[in-house]
Amino acid sequence: MKIDANSQALSKILTMESREYYHIPPYQRPYSWKEEQIDQLFRDIEDEPSGYYIGNILVTKHDVDDDASSTVYEVIDGQQRLTTLSLFLLAIWQIVRERTLPLNEDDKELSDQMNSDIGRRLMVNRNPSAPRLQLLADDAGIYQELIRAVREKEQPQVKKNRKFYKRYRYIVETLADTSVIADMAALYEFYDKLINVLVLQIEAASIGDAFSIFSSLNSKGLPLTLVDLLKSEFLGMDGGQNAEGESVLEQQWETLIGIFAKDGNAGDASDVDTTALTQFFLNNYDAFESTKKGSVTKSKALTLYQEVIKKKRQLTRAGRPNVYLKELIRRARAYVNIIQLSYHAQDGSLFEDADIRKQLANLKQLESTQAYPLLLLLFVKAEELQMDATRMSIILRALVTFYVRRNITEVPKSSNIRAKIIGIIRAISADSLHGDDIVRLVVQTLKSESRDEDFESAILQRPIYEQNSKTTRFVLIDLEQALQRENHVSLSTKAHPLNLNDVLANGKPRWTIEHILPEGKLPDHWQQMIAPDHPEDAEDLKEEYTHRIGNLTLTAYNENMQQKPFAEPEHPVAAEDTHYNRSKRDYKDNGEYVGMRSRLQINTSIPQVGERIEDKTSWTIDDITRRSEWFRDEMLKRYRFPDID
Repeated sequence: MKIDANSQALSKILTMESREYYHIPPYQRPYSWKEEQIDQLFRDIEDEPSGYYIGNILVTKHDVDDDASSTVYEVIDGQQRLTTLSLFLLAIWQIVRERTLPLNEDDKELSDQMNSDIGRRLMVNRNPSAPRLQLLADDAGIYQELIRAVREKEQPQVKKNRKFYKRYRYIVETLADTSVIADMAALYEFYDKLINVLVLQIEAASIGDAFSIFSSLNSKGLPLTLVDLLKSEFLGMDGGQNAEGESVLEQQWETLIGIFAKDGNAGDASDVDTTALTQFFLNNYDAFESTKKGSVTKSKALTLYQEVIKKKRQLTRAGRPNVYLKELIRRARAYVNIIQLSYHAQDGSLFEDADIRKQLANLKQLESTQAYPLLLLLFVKAEELQMDATRMSIILRALVTFYVRRNITEVPKSSNIRAKIIGIIRAISADSLHGDDIVRLVVQTLKSESRDEDFESAILQRPIYEQNSKTTRFVLIDLEQALQRENHVSLSTKAHPLNLNDVLANGKPRWTIEHILPEGKLPDHWQQMIAPDHPEDAEDLKEEYTHRIGNLTLTAYNENMQQKPFAEPEHPVAAEDTHYNRSKRDYKDNGEYVGMRSRLQINTSIPQVGERIEDKTSWTIDDITRRSEWFRDEMLKRYRFPDID
């Protein structure tokens, strides 16, 4: 097997001088990265020094029969990353070409260089029909049109609801946000980092060889981790002065990593959640060790902890080599409670409060990892900072409100959230804040980043299920539970207890999101219902509306309903029917309505005011819009920031 592997910058892969193409073969899936993956790549490039290694691409090469001067690389692995990097370049090109403000001489030089170079990187011979990256058919059409539109300074002629286009717009909005990239010099700095990211290009002689390599690269090998490297540093804290000191440190280290054991297997080092342990070290550094505005990255953490340990070695000379590790153990126990990895009972601690545990569980569902360093600080130093259960509950509720709003509006960007959180931590220290002053700072900071009008608009117009299905499910369940309490309705009985967070034996949730207007290719009855005059427009309407919140509900029978009609008047359900499966409205199991006629409080909004669900025979775009407005009203009430005045 012949393998060539070369580490090279993106500027060499998307070189301006060659006639090399990177072709995505038809057996690959279309572009599928979500916004959080794009955010992560952006943050990595932005935060790490130039020459950051971002991974591998695996290719095979073949010449073009009718063009001896061209080479085509077929991309076996790495297409998602390569596509995203290309979209970053295209977005920078668009921003530069659309810039209308006058530039000073230096900025004009930077702008001209990017404008000249990027088109040559993205296209062979500056031809939009010959992009260097050749995507699958649907994505390729949009990609080529975007390149053409940017080059011609025109609006692209594409369907705005296509996922590929939405991801591109997200990248453009990220790079055009002046709070993220302030000016032309900052944009050029990012561009320079982008074209200098390192990629290991692995070239196989044949498809068969490529798939053998792919299988090997994706095997379950265990690479050396940050935790492994930190272990060596911590165990060397006593400077090799005596065996007893080494033994104490080793015992303390085992205690520390045991806190992160899965399923309570504290004695099994192989069962440690290394990801959670790594994140603890990063969050611990941001919360307690750093005084900088930025957040520590994995690549810098080892060097920074080496400096911390060097300072702590003075404790060793006082005969207490394990003092710092003891403090880390205390913080780690708080951390696993915060992230809900496990529960470590601590008498008199804030974690004994039921509301606090509930809010922490909510935050975990909302993927609120940027807030963890702040929470770590507040819980660990609760007594010193005068954080009682009432104050902590207010902060947690504010964070839940903020993350629901943020995950639906996608404002602010993830990187901005982390910066704001770090800013709060630094302000608490710099201004010696305590108690109510901390609560006020946190709530006011979060509130300033979340406008009601943005939240309202996003609820009405955004495909929130598509952009964040976890948050969508959280909102539907949280609203349902709140409405049941508000309306004094209980759907649980001894015979049939209702737990919307119930999990099946396979670990998947029993209650999932049901699209009333279904996903997938619409059958004729749905096309006629939502576009009776122009059924050819039904698919486009579905793309635009099916993931909006007004089209969503909860069911434990998602797999059974699928493409069924909303109602089936010609074959109606009968009162004596134990089972009925002809329509979504009247779906019945064991004598109970479990479809749209279920007693869920969020389903009361499916019919119009004054209309009964059993009389409703259609589900249209107007219904989705009307019900989205109902959700808007309920969500604006439910997700209000705490009143701290």
